[in-house]
Order: sequence, then C-alpha cells, then structure tokens
Amino acid sequence: MSKGGIQTIRFWMIFVLFCFISLGIFARILAIQFVEHNHWINKGAEYSESVKTIEPSRGQILAKDGSLLAISVPVYNLSWDSQCEAIDWDSYNLYKDELCEELSKILGKSADHYSELLNKARLAESRYQLFGRNIPYTKYKDLKNIPFINRGRYKSGFVFERNEVRNKPFEPLAGRTIGIDRDSHRVGIELAWNKELGGVEGKQLQHRISGGEWLPVTDDFISEPQQGLDVVTTIDMHLQDVATSSLMRQLKKHDAGWGIVVLMEVETGYVRAISNLTRSESSNGDVYYSESYNHALGSAVEPGSTFKLASLMTCLESGKIQLTDSIDTGNGIVEFHKRKMRDSNWDKGGHGKISLEQVFSMSSNVGSALAVKQCFSLEPQKFLDGLQKIGITQPLGINLVGEGDPKVYSTVGEGAWSGISLTQMAIGYEVTQTPLQTLALYSAVANNGKLMRPVFVTQTQRKGEVVDEFGPELINDRICSASTLKACKKMMESACVPGGEGTAANIFNKSPYTVAGKTGTCKIAHNGSYEDGRYRASFTGYFPAEDPKFSCIVVVSDTKSGSYYGSTIAAPVFRDLADLIYATDPGFHEILEEPLLADNNRHLPTANNGERSEVVYLYETLGVPYVDRSGGSDWVRVSTSQDTVNLSKREIIDKTMPNVKGMGLKDALYLLENAGIRVYYEGTGVVKSQSVNPGTPFTQASTIKLILS
Repeated sequence: MSKGGIQTIRFWMIFVLFCFISLGIFARILAIQFVEHNHWINKGAEYSESVKTIEPSRGQILAKDGSLLAISVPVYNLSWDSQCEAIDWDSYNLYKDELCEELSKILGKSADHYSELLNKARLAESRYQLFGRNIPYTKYKDLKNIPFINRGRYKSGFVFERNEVRNKPFEPLAGRTIGIDRDSHRVGIELAWNKELGGVEGKQLQHRISGGEWLPVTDDFISEPQQGLDVVTTIDMHLQDVATSSLMRQLKKHDAGWGIVVLMEVETGYVRAISNLTRSESSNGDVYYSESYNHALGSAVEPGSTFKLASLMTCLESGKIQLTDSIDTGNGIVEFHKRKMRDSNWDKGGHGKISLEQVFSMSSNVGSALAVKQCFSLEPQKFLDGLQKIGITQPLGINLVGEGDPKVYSTVGEGAWSGISLTQMAIGYEVTQTPLQTLALYSAVANNGKLMRPVFVTQTQRKGEVVDEFGPELINDRICSASTLKACKKMMESACVPGGEGTAANIFNKSPYTVAGKTGTCKIAHNGSYEDGRYRASFTGYFPAEDPKFSCIVVVSDTKSGSYYGSTIAAPVFRDLADLIYATDPGFHEILEEPLLADNNRHLPTANNGERSEVVYLYETLGVPYVDRSGGSDWVRVSTSQDTVNLSKREIIDKTMPNVKGMGLKDALYLLENAGIRVYYEGTGVVKSQSVNPGTPFTQASTIKLILS
C-alpha cells in the first residue's frame, strides 16, 4: 500500500475515534440532563445552600448566692449584601446620607468612611461588606432603627450576625476553678459541666455568598437551639474575695512562686472558696500573680509535716503506741542508715523526751520518724497497708479534670524504696499529695471519720428553676477507729492552743474561736535533689475545734523573703478567713431573745435598685405592700418606709453612662456591658460608687470601675 493510502487510513481512524469520543460526551450530557438531573441539582445545592449548625447560648456559672461567675454576652457583626435582590434602590439613594451619618454616630468612624464602604461594595458587587464587628447589644438595637436598615435584611441588604463572648465578672476570683471556655482545652467547671452549659445545637438553612461566607436564608430555624443550663457552684463570693486578697498579700510579701487556699464545709465537702495564684513577670520585669494553674487540684507535691497526721494516725491504729507514750528525741538529731534527720530546734538542744501528742504539736521530725519506726520497722508493709486503709493512696475522684495522682508506696521495695523510706514517709517525704487530698483527710477527722469528696457544683438550673441537684458525696464512712479519731483531734488542738508549745500557738492567741490543725514546712525537690533555701510552707486545719464547721488548707511555695515556716506564712491566711466567718456567720453567735430595734423603728424589707420586673416579683411573692410610681419603666429606684415601699422611675438616658449606684452586680453588668463598656470591680454586694459620673456620653468613656460594698 502506498504511503498516501496509509496516511488516509490513519486520518479515518482518528476521525472515527473522535466520533466515538463525541458520542460518549453527548451521551454523558444526556444522562446528566435527564437521568442524573436531580442528583446533581442536590449536589449543587450543597455548595450554595446547606443546613448549618447554630450554637446555642451558653449557660451561666453562678456563685452560691447567685452572683455571676461566668456569663455569655451577645455581640453582633454587621455586614451588607449589595446584591440582595429585594433592595429598594430608590430608598437607598434617598436615605444614603442619613444612613452614613447614623452609622458614624453609633460605630464611631466618619460618615465619609461608611459612604466609601457602600460605594466600594456596589462597585465590586460584594455580598459581604463588613461594617462592624463585635457590636454590643445596645448599639445593635440602635443600628436596627436606622432609616433604610430598619426595612429589614431583604429590603436593605444589611445582615446582623449574632455571636457570644464569655465574661467572668469577678475575675480573677476562683478563675481557674471556674475555668476557660474555648473550642479546645477547656478547663475547670467550663470543661467538667460543658455538656450542661453548652445546651443543644440548632439547625438553620443558610446560603453561601462570595468570599465563602454563609448567611441565613430566613430568620427561622429548622430546629431552634436550646440555651445551656446554668450551673450553681458552692463558691461563696464574700469568702472567696477574702481568701484571694489574703493569699495575694502573703505571696507578694514573701515573693513566693505560687500559693493556694481552699475553704471547705466539713459536713458536706462543699468548697466555699478556692484560690490558685502563680507568680509571673511581664515583659518590663513587673511581678504579678494570676490564676494560671489549679495547683490545689493538680499539683501533687511532697506535703511535709502535714502528712504527720496520716503517719501518727496509722501508728495509733496499730495499737503499738498511745498518745501519752514518751519518745526520746534526744538533742534533735538522729541518724537513719547514715543519713541525719534534724528537728527545727536541734541547734538549741532538741526537745528531749516528749509525749506522742507533743511530737505532733511541736512537729518533731525525729519523734515522728521514731514513732513510725517503733511501730513498723519489723513489718513496714503494715504501715503502707494502714495508709491505704485511711484512704489517702487514691485520687478523690473530684468532678474536675486534672486531679493529680497521690504517690504512696503500695508495697515494700517498690520503685525508689530504700532503708530510709519508712522514716522519710513519716515526715511527709517520698510521698506526694495534692492540697485538696490533704485537706480532705483533715476534714475527715473534723467530720468524725467521714471522708467527703470536695464538691464544687450543687445545682443546674433553667431560667431559675432547678433541673438537677447534687448533694454531698461520701468516699469513706470511717477512716479510723473512734479512739484514734479522738486522739488525732487532741493532737491537732494541742498544736493550736494559745500560749501552748504547738507550732501554731501564737497565731490564734487573740482569736475568739478555737482551731485544730497542723503547720508544715517542706524542702522543694528539683531534678531529684533538694535545693538549699527553697521551701513550701503550709497550714491545714479546721474550726471551731469543739464543733467543726469549716476546714481550710493554705500552701505558699518557694518564698524568697527568707521566711518559710507554715506558722508565719500560711496560717495567717487561714486566720483571715476564720475571722470573717466568725464575724458574719450568725451560727457562731448567741441569738438575743429581745427585739434588736424598737417597734417604731422597724421597717419593711429593703431591695436593691434595679430591674422593675424582678423587684415587683420579689415584693409580690413576699406579700410586701408597694406603690409603683415608675410609670412602667424598665428600671426603678426603691425607697422603703415603715409601712410601704415606693418604686420610682430610674431614667436610663440613651448613649450616656447610667447611674448604677444601689444596684446589684447582675443588673449593673447587664446595663454596662451590653452598652459596650468594659467594667472592673472591687468588693462584693451592691454598687456604692462608680468611676464615671452618670450622664457622661459613652463616646467619652469605654471603661468604668465599680466599688461594691
């Protein structure tokens, strides 16, 4: 065959191939158009319209008295869809100048700036031109009333997107325990109760616009989001305030690395105050303390002398020693396996021969080690078994993530066990406990042997109505025998008797209440060895000693002031809390039979100034007569006389600083934070003064400080 014939065949083959390809493409087009039409229509809709998850409003975290510890505040983004089909362009042209002027007044930038944004969006046919981000609720209400915007999203193209920001009004009080709400790595109550606080997600049909943004097709929901439950904690804000302030003073005074204080009800295990403060330095070298880590929950450290309660409790339970038995501590120095142990007064000749009770109250290391050696040197495993029986070898199972694991040998020879382990454990070394675990043991002694789990939450609520309640949680109904318990109480009381020989004898010599407890001082280990001059001071105890109501632990770590004893650093914080409770809790005082006021001086119950509906609800529930002269105003001033209560209008002038004096914190926060004002607080109770005068335009003030009392 000729060369031309071969080439002709090739052309025909290519032609036939292209015909087949064309037929294939045509067949595929027909299949897509008629057979798979619905499938691809739905597939396309997935990219232009989709059902989106709508996050619900997060529940509030409340203190014992209802004070707000964490609250979600609504904020809004404002954008413009210049391609919205229903925009009335005649109205747009008519109101454009006024629209820009009003945007300028509310959002702050010039009218020309907003006019330029509008022109730019139209020219670029933008479907998402942002005008404002994180706009507070009060400004959102004003923006919705601007001419043209008030025609609605479809006729104006302006779209409001609601978001929420999480605020902690009393920060840093109990900040780490309350926790942090974020998409990942939540902590504290925000994490432990995330399911309840988070609510139920909603569903809404949204369409995608240019830029990849999604906007609702309508304001309706496929399924409406359900707001999260409110969580009521055990925290008492009055006690929390004092605990944090007192701890802060001691940390600053002694330039400490970190410190904690926890106050707990003996009978219930309810934690009434918890503060965790850690030292930090700013970029310019300034030292400050903040709640960056929950040491009370998570830091399992060597407890030092506070562990002597567990050691001597185990000795007493063995029956081989009694509280009145004598132990010869000699000159305060003893050697175990060629390693010396000293008492704090070894340089003064030591304690000599003292009773077991004095060993504890004087915090004799030598005496404690000799007592444990006397009881368990032949059978050290029984000492470990005794500690396990008390219940200090396992975590407490607290309903917060991050509890540190206690480390206590379970068997002789385990891990780093050596010839001195028995005597080292006797004085709180070669073991670790978190502060909460130590406190739970001391509280169990106060609670007649019942070991309670520390509790941080008592209720969940929806709109003020109780959904679930959570009561005290018993871990162990008897940590030791009644006789041992009695002896332990006596030891702890001896350590704190004013004028006595105990290590805390001088701390409570002017207190009108009795205390039982134990001081602790422990060297700090680093990289397997103890560093000179680094100590952790602590005090753990309860009061009143004869009828315990509250237990408390204070730990101050790594002081740099040269002072490191628990009696001088940690115990004063305990005393500050106990003083406040004794002064304010009527349970500690005798109730007088005679009336406190003459009849002619009696008056009806008073209420704070605040929201009218809540005040009216309160008085109607209590059956208190009142006269409403507010004219239906949202906010009222309350004045109480002998026979009646008068409600008068409290005028809140738009865009000016309101007068929040006399209001409770919740109402003051609502007014100020929804107006976009950053609020700082000091104290607890009702607002006594505000740093910005009422009537000051919002444009002149972005922050305000409130003094509560």
